[in-house]
Amino acid sequence: MGTSKVVFVVVALALLGVVMVASASLPIAALRYEKPSYLLTKHLIALAVGVLLFWVCWRVDYRVFFRIDHILLLIALGLTALTLVPGLSVRGSWLRLPGPFQLQPTEFLKLALIISLAAFCVRKGERLTEFSDGVLPPLLITSVAALIALKQSDFAMALIFFLILFAMLFLGGARLGHLVGIALAAVPALALLLISAPYRFGRLLAFLDPFKYSTTEGYQLVQSLTAIGSGGVLGRGLGNSREKLLFLPEPYNDFIFSIMGEELGLIGGLLVIGLFAYLTWVGYTIASRAPDPFGRLLAAGITLTIAAQACINLGVTTGILPVTGLTLPFISYGGSSLLVSFAMTGILCNISRKGLYESARLWGRDGRASLSRSGSFGGAAAR
Repeated sequence: MGTSKVVFVVVALALLGVVMVASASLPIAALRYEKPSYLLTKHLIALAVGVLLFWVCWRVDYRVFFRIDHILLLIALGLTALTLVPGLSVRGSWLRLPGPFQLQPTEFLKLALIISLAAFCVRKGERLTEFSDGVLPPLLITSVAALIALKQSDFAMALIFFLILFAMLFLGGARLGHLVGIALAAVPALALLLISAPYRFGRLLAFLDPFKYSTTEGYQLVQSLTAIGSGGVLGRGLGNSREKLLFLPEPYNDFIFSIMGEELGLIGGLLVIGLFAYLTWVGYTIASRAPDPFGRLLAAGITLTIAAQACINLGVTTGILPVTGLTLPFISYGGSSLLVSFAMTGILCNISRKGLYESARLWGRDGRASLSRSGSFGGAAAR
């Protein structure tokens, strides 16, 4: 049942994404590329590859990732590091591919971190309660990944990396005191990051009072709020957005929800939020019924990452969070993000399928398991 629910939500979100990318990208594609369907065509190609990845990850036993987690992490880190090499990267964040295509390695590093941390927690078991042997190694690896992301000026992705780290270590059974200590020690570093880069500090000031900076750092947020506010309950109608006419930057990517709110109104916005909430609940259910500790941690990490990325994107477009560049999974234009989102949900379906076959034998008559930290994800379960 979990598989069919995931497929339903993914198809619904992906179809919404195609419709909204088609609508939001048309004016910019016509101006930049003299071909209105240019960006939509690239999005459809990425969608086709994403569906293929979904199917592969659904059919290949997820436990294969447990055996090759180090290889996946090294490859992802290596590709991400290549973006720092002049001539190989585009704007310091994407790798050049043949033709008009580009690759954003940090998206793949995100998935590699989830897999690697899930495998690490299972291997360590009760030793995860030790700081030097259990917490410090993944903390160092995640810090390296975050530093590369920050070098790319991708603060949001660095934040996602650390959210993954803390969630996986907590669910794996690490001491809460260690995690709280790391979080408190990171506060000065976070403050320094915010004030050391003028554009980050400007975004923070604009977040506190966007209309005061409506022509500078707050411009994007003001235009986003204008789009959502003008949509009302039912919206202006599909294709009738005014903000996408070169007023709102990135209307087909990071701020696609703003165009959706303008064209489809409150009803369309609530539909998207509801679909992500439902996907989160389904992912939690799959994690709780997974047949082994690695599957539980992997499903939980994937679910949390998709939910966190959606929440951050929605929070940015609605003014709840400071502006930062992060796509809305399945809906925003962006090949790498779309591919990784499909791969992650394919793995979720794989875990659900295995759990359906093995849950009765492993978890008792009703096939259910607790997702509590001291139960399913605790040290004893991890052994």
